[in-house]
Amino acid sequence: MKSFVMAAALGLSLAAGSAHAQTAIQPGLWEVSDKTTMEGVQPMPSTSRQVCVKADEATLERLIYPTPDDFAKHGCSFAPGPKQDGIFKATTACPPTDQTPGVTAEAEISYTPTSYEGLGQLTVKSKDGTTVKGSSVLSGKRVGDCP
Repeated sequence: MKSFVMAAALGLSLAAGSAHAQTAIQPGLWEVSDKTTMEGVQPMPSTSRQVCVKADEATLERLIYPTPDDFAKHGCSFAPGPKQDGIFKATTACPPTDQTPGVTAEAEISYTPTSYEGLGQLTVKSKDGTTVKGSSVLSGKRVGDCP
């Protein structure tokens, strides 16, 4: 079951990563966090990290997802939602591998140039057909200039 939880967290973090939507934010030092919960699984601790976003990479996608190369390496597919001012939506599916189950993640995030918050809905399916649902609460804010 622990691999389910890790795959779910990976699935949400891989939920995009491609440069499809490109939602502009302010460059600088950002504090980002997420809290993932899965049905029937002991809660995982919240994670938090600081990210220095340079002007040439100042997009919401840069804060939420890995690089497009990492995304492609896992064979994930990305489908952006309809464009709306201040709202980012996307759906991603990552196929199962020998080590991890498949993950589908849907994200809806409200954002401004200096902050964001939103929710990701996860579905994790193992090779034997076992399905576990979960969610991640995502947030971030610009806290200053990069060191």
